[in-house]
Amino acid sequence: MSGSKIVFVSLIGKGKPEEGSIGYKKTIYAFNEIRDTVYTSFFGSALYKVLNRQGYDIDKWLIFGTNESSWSELLELLDEEYHDEMTELYAKVYDEEKNGISEELLREWEEALKRFIPGVRLIIVDPLEYEVYIDHMLREIPAEPRTIVLDITHAFRHMPVVIAFSVMVLKHIKKILDIVVYYGAFDLKKDRFNENEPTPVLRIDFINTLVSYAENLATFNNSGYFPPLLGTLGITDTEKTYFWLEMNRQPRSDIEKISKKLEDKAKEPSCAAKIAEYINQEIKPLIGATLDMRMVERAKFFFAKKQYLKALILLYEGLIIAIGRKHGFGSGLDYGEREKIRQFINDNESTVFSNVEQRKTYTDLKWTRNAAVHGSRSQGTQNYIENEEQFRMLFNQALELYKNVIGDKLC
Repeated sequence: MSGSKIVFVSLIGKGKPEEGSIGYKKTIYAFNEIRDTVYTSFFGSALYKVLNRQGYDIDKWLIFGTNESSWSELLELLDEEYHDEMTELYAKVYDEEKNGISEELLREWEEALKRFIPGVRLIIVDPLEYEVYIDHMLREIPAEPRTIVLDITHAFRHMPVVIAFSVMVLKHIKKILDIVVYYGAFDLKKDRFNENEPTPVLRIDFINTLVSYAENLATFNNSGYFPPLLGTLGITDTEKTYFWLEMNRQPRSDIEKISKKLEDKAKEPSCAAKIAEYINQEIKPLIGATLDMRMVERAKFFFAKKQYLKALILLYEGLIIAIGRKHGFGSGLDYGEREKIRQFINDNESTVFSNVEQRKTYTDLKWTRNAAVHGSRSQGTQNYIENEEQFRMLFNQALELYKNVIGDKLC
């Protein structure tokens, strides 16, 4: 969290009144980070103090609660020397929140608190309004880079769940650098009736790992870009390998090394093992494959993700190279050689293709590729570049053509 400003997000619940006095029942929270405890009824107040004590720059503090939440307990954040001047307003808030505080009084309380707690925002929500959290955070979180500290301790149980998922969406809209989650785990006390036993405070850093897995898996599933996902598994320096794959080079040894690391990771007793196994299933078919096979495998991948232009180009070029290999033209890596293969196909269609349907599929694929890449006229393939279902039909026909061309002796 160091180096960035913080937006602190809390939930405040309905406190249990302290018998025989004004206020709510307090708990001792034990913070490992400062090797100290804080005595309070509202965990958010304790965490605010701890963050300040560690020198973090809290830009805003958004506190979500209902009209019956214990808003008055925010007074304990103020030094006692200021309590007297706040006594009358505090008493109004304390009395009214028992039956539902008004928006007007809460705003007055917020303005008074802002003199001592810059950036604090007190936000009343209906527990059944699910969009209200993200709506407020969209307005309140600045456009500049921020770290989100999320306190999920109080309020109805579903509310922190909705906020947590809202923050994950905001990560893609706002410049959120990090998400840090805290929980005052009263339910983890050994003896809940022992008031002298501190309540453990959990800082759940694993949340960021899960967010990284989710984001990078989504990127991989939609684009095939694997370096960030491999990075979360501790497999680094794979950018060059991916670039070579994109440029249709032959990084066989690099892919083999990555696959071996994934196999080793898949043996570990963790969720990362299943992720490693999943990635390896996608990468392994590229090992030992010829250039055209790799291109067609990638074409199928992008086709499934509806990245049709990439899929079209890769399938067409893969088919050209496969035909060239079958008829003795070598690797097909050289541009001039590939042009010779195209000319060979034009001059020997009856030799290359076994029937009229195959010749038509090749011709349609070629002109569709040209029209899509260059934005040129469709040359009779208007239906393929303007109708998705027709294009998908052509692509699958071209895949079948490729399979017929390579035959058993080329697999």
